[in-house]
Amino acid sequence: MLTSMKAEPTWRARETALICGAPMVLFSGLAFVPLAVSLILEPAFPHARIFGVVLIPVMGSAMAFGLGRLAYCFRRDFDVITLFAGGTMVALIVISMCSGVILASVIANF
Repeated sequence: MLTSMKAEPTWRARETALICGAPMVLFSGLAFVPLAVSLILEPAFPHARIFGVVLIPVMGSAMAFGLGRLAYCFRRDFDVITLFAGGTMVALIVISMCSGVILASVIANF
């Protein structure tokens, strides 16, 4: 019956989106600098650059999927899931800024 389907997401669906999206976004953000430095800029083993060129798009797609899941958590009224999704976004912004500074300093030392 179509009357049970709502236009706005249910609490359980938003909770599942937060649980799936937050680790994808945060782990991808945290792993970007070590991956870029050890595989692309200063290769650690003979075929590291090829491995890095394959892994960076995979990480980027995981981050995009995670951001899509987090965007699903936001809605008009404020509740605890919106708070956690917002906190995850703030953490991602801080991680991104620190990653940019670290990569800039690594590249400047070349």
